[in-house]
Amino acid sequence: MLWFYTLLPSMLPFLILSSLILHMGLLDPLLTKGEHIWRRLLQLSPQGAYALFMGILCGYPMGAKTTADLYRKGSVSRQEADYLLTFSNYPGPAFLLTYLCVGILQREDLAFLTCVILYLSSFLTSLFFRPSSQKRELQTDCMPSSPINLSEKSAKKASGSLSFGEALDASILNGFLSITKLGGYIILFSIFQVFLKKALPATPWVRYPVLGLMEITTGLSALSTSSLSFPVQYVLSLSFTSFGGFCVAAQTKSMLSGTDLSLLPYLKGKICCSFFTLIITLFLVKIIKVIV
Repeated sequence: MLWFYTLLPSMLPFLILSSLILHMGLLDPLLTKGEHIWRRLLQLSPQGAYALFMGILCGYPMGAKTTADLYRKGSVSRQEADYLLTFSNYPGPAFLLTYLCVGILQREDLAFLTCVILYLSSFLTSLFFRPSSQKRELQTDCMPSSPINLSEKSAKKASGSLSFGEALDASILNGFLSITKLGGYIILFSIFQVFLKKALPATPWVRYPVLGLMEITTGLSALSTSSLSFPVQYVLSLSFTSFGGFCVAAQTKSMLSGTDLSLLPYLKGKICCSFFTLIITLFLVKIIKVIV
């Protein structure tokens, strides 16, 4: 039901639209004008910035899927793809606002603070993994260096591009394949959690971290019914959400199929991001005491 009523209608249109944009070669005109901004702020090419935006707007695992799609097309280098995997997979705004803040925490007033904490943690993660020593290599690999190369690239795209109908058919097929994979992983991990709930001890500091690290939706739901105080629930909820859970890691791995990209950069990035989230949230709860 979670997949059918939430994931399917909220993510499938973005999956289809993103694939259509790539098939039709519309990405360069959309983002090339802000190239200097993406490179200076995040050290990304315009194509890499698109993967980041999709990850922010659509949520797990859209950032990884878009990165893999761009890498297959040769639009980003291996180095930039690995860099993107460390911080481009986000929990979507709809998940944060409706499911986490309203549904689980029942604190709509914490929506803005929650978004700031999680997105700030991801930005700090990007700084930690930024390949500054290879910046020149990133620039030469990801973007053409002259107008001649740009015109040659456009000519190749025009000669081998699909018609709108063909691109739309391919995008719909790709979107349904991806969304079905995600649903399968959510179902399998949710069933696995049923067995974990019976096997794990009742000790809160063992039970809820394990459930939260496996699959975030059911893990957060279980955490909300615990006897832990609200500040503790808030810290754990944001940390689990930032990490994404092993279910999202499995989804991300499936999105990388057909490429030689490794899941390791993603796992490193998620561990680092969840650590930043934990430290920032603990500081706000224990030191500043903005959450009661």
